[in-house]
Amino acid sequence: MQNYFVGSDVGTTGTKSVVIDEGGNILGFSYIEYPLIMPRPGWAEHNPEDYWNAVADTIKHSIEQARIDPRDIRGVSISALAPACILVDKNLTPLQNSHIWMDRRGIKQAQWLRDNIGEARIHASSGNPIDPYYATVKLMWERDNRPELYREAYKIQTAADYPCMKLTGRAITDYSNASLFGAGYDIVNKKWDTALLEEIGLDPDKFPDSFPCDEIIGEVTRAAAQRTGLAPGTPVMAGTVDSVAAWIAGGATENGDMSLAMGTAGVMGVVHKEARFTKNMITIAHAVNSRDTYTTVSAISACGSVLRYFRDTFGQMEMLAAQSSGEEIYDLLIRLAQQAPAGCDGLITVPYFMGERTPVWDPIARAVVFGLSLSHSKSHLLRSFMEGACFALKHNYDLIQQSGIQMNWPLVLTEGGARSPFWRQMVCDMLGVPCVFMKDAKGAPFGNALVAGVGAGVFKDYSVAKQWTEIGASHQPQQENTALYRQLFRIYRNIYEDIKKNYQDLADVTGFH
Repeated sequence: MQNYFVGSDVGTTGTKSVVIDEGGNILGFSYIEYPLIMPRPGWAEHNPEDYWNAVADTIKHSIEQARIDPRDIRGVSISALAPACILVDKNLTPLQNSHIWMDRRGIKQAQWLRDNIGEARIHASSGNPIDPYYATVKLMWERDNRPELYREAYKIQTAADYPCMKLTGRAITDYSNASLFGAGYDIVNKKWDTALLEEIGLDPDKFPDSFPCDEIIGEVTRAAAQRTGLAPGTPVMAGTVDSVAAWIAGGATENGDMSLAMGTAGVMGVVHKEARFTKNMITIAHAVNSRDTYTTVSAISACGSVLRYFRDTFGQMEMLAAQSSGEEIYDLLIRLAQQAPAGCDGLITVPYFMGERTPVWDPIARAVVFGLSLSHSKSHLLRSFMEGACFALKHNYDLIQQSGIQMNWPLVLTEGGARSPFWRQMVCDMLGVPCVFMKDAKGAPFGNALVAGVGAGVFKDYSVAKQWTEIGASHQPQQENTALYRQLFRIYRNIYEDIKKNYQDLADVTGFH
């Protein structure tokens, strides 16, 4: 008898699905994109049906590519971008578009929580700060601005919950996604704080029951089977958050394991058993032993995106050169950055190009290029952008380290910017810790397939994740650079603190928030 597993990940730009076998071999893969809807400044939405259609189609294509009997699939698990807010009625029909993690419309509601509940109380219960990022704040916005939809709502669902609901007919959530509701979720006891939700003015009955990430919460219905190519009755797991699934795929499964994904944003996570939560960081229940294991997460808004921004804004000559030579544009840009010395001769970038999440949680902050002189070149500016992302990572890393959470070295780097040995060494020097590159990061869909395998009982635990990871290059800190960055970091930290009072004035003048 063959055993296969399906994992899907609903992302900000598209959905990926895979079919794997018991040996961790990817037999089928599919990816489908969908539009990001931005109807107003500060709003970011998806059509929730796009989630379902993409999950259904990518699963179907993956099964066809794998050429397997769907009856041999032992489980399905879905992760997604998080947080998100989707209201569904009693017929499980969506009432509005999903507003996602980057949506900022709940600024007033977040301020109400600070003024009336308080950061300390929210953090003590949820392990998370107050911000429009979180799903409870998004639901408060719906209540205040679309009360008729709020009254009609049966449950709130996340971007992972919605396709899971379409597969099974059950409107539930998992411990990881529930964590990112923030206010109102007791992250230690894994239950809703009904008294607090009522104090906030929200109906606790609208919040879905939460389950361990790898628990079977239902089976594929006949209608969903016809749509996806899965067999009716296939077990479906509760699922998880995209970053958690990616960390599982990269082998970050044990206490102290650390991973940094250098994608468009930079997301660094540390796995820990101890219920110790770092202020101003994101806390998520891990999918591995999700009843009592956590990930402390730092999420900077601009990481790999700074390189793309430089390419599109200042790199026209480099793009022409790349087109002429056939060279990859990012390889050419990295060589350009290498022409500048560490520290960029005193040029420092605070990389809040799109506001910032951890640890400052300032949606109206913007980037600052400090120390620019006529002696600085284009290479200085580019390297300064890259170093700025590393400064932001160091700000987060230092706070997590100070909390006393166990951190196992080396730090595992994956995705995007981590493909550059130059940028990896920069991270290593900035943090002052050894780093390794995961050569073939299989990503969140693969991690979900592992969750499905554990939930189905085929894998006894997540130890196979480490067996299937392939580590590439390793890096050690260059002490001279580390010492220099330590001095510059003090200046970097002061820049934001000294000017942050001006951001609100700027937002008031420009109208951009």
